[in-house]
Amino acid sequence: MNDHSQILVVSRDRMLLQTRKLILGTYLDVESAGRISEAGSILSKCAFDLIVLCDTLSNTERRQIAELVSDQRPKPTLLSLIGPGNHGEKPVVGRELPCIGGPLQLLRECADVLGFDLHTGSKQRTFNA
Repeated sequence: MNDHSQILVVSRDRMLLQTRKLILGTYLDVESAGRISEAGSILSKCAFDLIVLCDTLSNTERRQIAELVSDQRPKPTLLSLIGPGNHGEKPVVGRELPCIGGPLQLLRECADVLGFDLHTGSKQRTFNA
């Protein structure tokens, strides 16, 4: 793997999927899946640091993705995007991000989860004392 973190974006909306892949792909290595079966196929071949679950997915579909990666070590972070119609639908899988800040908010959140510095374009180093 290179210096970039690996992200899988899963969405049923192809246009949204491509847009998110282009935005995140500016800084990070991104794969995309438009169906749960496609995500399963990709996950069986590659390990990811972060999986973005778009608001177009139902909670059942989100749980299916979580089950697919439950045995992976290290376990990827799951980021569930929450759209206007998803509020109050619990439990949400993984970390929750309301879709109110647009693409820049998503990019910043992904960078934060992965410890990636958007200004330098590299992974932030952490040192143990």
